[in-house]
Amino acid sequence: MARVLSDYYPPNPTDLPPKLTAPSAGYRLQALVVLLSLGLFLLVYLALVAGSLYGAYQLFALIGQVPAGNGRGNSRGSGWAVAALIAGGLSCAGVALFLVKGFFKRNRSEDGPRLEVTAEEQPLLFAFLRKLTRDTGAPYPHRVYLSPDVNAAVFYHESLLSLVVPGRKNLLIGLGLVNRLDLAEFKAVLAHEFGHFAQSSMALGRYVYSANRAIADVVYGRDRLDDAVEQMKHVDIRLSVFVYAFAGVLWVLRKGLAGLFRAITFANTSLSRQMEFNADRVAVRVAGSDAIVHALARLDLASEALAQACGELAQAADHDLYSTDVYYHQTRAAEQIKRAKHDPTLGEVPPLPDDPDVTTRVFDPEDTSVPRMWATHPSNPDREASAKAFYVRSPADPRPAWTLFRDVPAVKEAMTRKMYGGGDKKPKRGAEWKSPEEVQAFIDQETEASTYDPRYHGLYDDRYIKAGFAEDILADAPDYSPDELAGHAFLYDDELAERMLAHKKRQVEVTRLVGLASGQVEAKGTHFTHRGKEYKPKDAEKLAKRVGEEIDKDFEWMHDHDRKAFRLHAGMAHRLGERLRDELADRYRFHFALQDLHLGLVTARATATNALGGIMGQRQVDPGQFRAVLDDGHAALRAALNRAKTIPLPPLPNVVAGDPLRPLLLGKSVVSGLDPDDTTLDGEWVGKFLGQLDEVLGKAARLLAKSLGGILARHEGIAEEYLRRDEAVL
Repeated sequence: MARVLSDYYPPNPTDLPPKLTAPSAGYRLQALVVLLSLGLFLLVYLALVAGSLYGAYQLFALIGQVPAGNGRGNSRGSGWAVAALIAGGLSCAGVALFLVKGFFKRNRSEDGPRLEVTAEEQPLLFAFLRKLTRDTGAPYPHRVYLSPDVNAAVFYHESLLSLVVPGRKNLLIGLGLVNRLDLAEFKAVLAHEFGHFAQSSMALGRYVYSANRAIADVVYGRDRLDDAVEQMKHVDIRLSVFVYAFAGVLWVLRKGLAGLFRAITFANTSLSRQMEFNADRVAVRVAGSDAIVHALARLDLASEALAQACGELAQAADHDLYSTDVYYHQTRAAEQIKRAKHDPTLGEVPPLPDDPDVTTRVFDPEDTSVPRMWATHPSNPDREASAKAFYVRSPADPRPAWTLFRDVPAVKEAMTRKMYGGGDKKPKRGAEWKSPEEVQAFIDQETEASTYDPRYHGLYDDRYIKAGFAEDILADAPDYSPDELAGHAFLYDDELAERMLAHKKRQVEVTRLVGLASGQVEAKGTHFTHRGKEYKPKDAEKLAKRVGEEIDKDFEWMHDHDRKAFRLHAGMAHRLGERLRDELADRYRFHFALQDLHLGLVTARATATNALGGIMGQRQVDPGQFRAVLDDGHAALRAALNRAKTIPLPPLPNVVAGDPLRPLLLGKSVVSGLDPDDTTLDGEWVGKFLGQLDEVLGKAARLLAKSLGGILARHEGIAEEYLRRDEAVL
């Protein structure tokens, strides 16, 4: 039976002010200033193109005016003059080519797995989009793509030419977002995206948005022509002199253009924030004030859950388990995250009051800090305040956004297979696909082993345990008296709960203070609040150091607690028999060895990331720096995996006890080392190396979580058996 759009399109709000989405005079002024600055940039840019072409013409024209040699020794001078004019003319023409190619270079925005869908395949979805574009005044998408992510976007192929001939816009719908929103929220999110291009009154903002992205690619983008210049430097010394000169001129031009572009970007920052507010108001006009705010509130958990689900599926793939529905696992991961964080309301929104004129706050108004990397976006509290400045209750529609799709299981499976095919865990030929329920059973078994009892109050979350030397503790185990062993009853008491709560607060504080001190987080106003007092931004570094010292003391206490826990349970295990004592010791030995391995690779990864970040954008890097960073990281990875061959696994879920650790960390050989004579940054090699390093780190981290879960489970078993035996003796 055909489905009628009116049954699936949440109604638009009524009684809205007529100028709700009209840009303010300030917005128009900001757009005009940025547009004028862009015009200045283009004039300078075109003047450089024209000047370089004219220079090439004049230099080539002068070749004919060079006097021919007369055989008396000046023929060589004439030859050098001609060569210099040719080199100069070619250099000017080359500069023009490097500048002009920006007009035709297209940014296709086609990264990642995508599926194009049509109106024939998804008629209700396309009818929904047609209605929404009419209601928002936005152009209808040229094409519609599905992606696996928690995302929605309107994109198009961009180049400087698109400033004259506007490109046709495409719509990207992330199924990770669809999986977590209801119909009203989904409508609001798409309306926000259409709002960026919706109204004629926002034409300046749309033009600025397009121009900014295209010019950034011209200034900072690198391509095959840049690679060709680098290669020509090493062809012949006679040629390389001119090539180096040309590269120097090009470098100066790009630096100058980059400075001008940074000025444009600075002017555009406040305009971009206003564009976000305006797009939100477009969403309010067609979906009410609540829907867009509720969608924003769901994004963080949706993203975290999808990332966790993908990691879990990669782990299952190592055991030849391939699911047909990643979004089933995203939903289950969201539930698991809520349990792990002891917050059943995480990612949920408060119910709306019965009175339609009364609203509720979703975001904390005090959380007004904005990371500088998102400085072009307002904070969520600010966006909520803007969306509710004229409050209108959103028409509720709790049906899932999936309702708009035909044959949902097939859509989910198609995207899931696309995700596998585009990643490192591509199924082997003839691999058997499993139901999501079957794969989730494996994941649940893994998760259970690495999810710790709430009675630990987060003591073992996200850190290494430090219990000292296992052999020393085992040697002391026989000396514990029954009274001392009774201390295990106080390991996880109310004092621990209070300490861990205070520790978590300090971690939040230091993260914010470090961000303020480094400029990554910008406080609104001239002061910020810390523990009830007002401080200036210059005080953030001193406060961060002070809180950091408190956190160091927290960890010292935790490490003392680790030693106490090991000693007490080792003492109980000694009295229960050598088998239990030896098993506990073996678990600790494995855990400490894996921690050391993981820490070494974390350090290597951080060093490589920092160094590569420092040379990002350079095609030619210092060979010593290149070797020191990447060769050391490669050697650390190889050494860690060789060491893992000698580390036997303890009893853990889905592994064979006694087998070596190595195959569980990387199921293939380490990528071969760099060519000793290579002095260029080989992006493909770096990608493979960092991919393997990240894979090993991820697997080692999961094994650490399982290993610690096994230790804690063994602690509990030893304590229970010891108490039973003690009671029997009494």
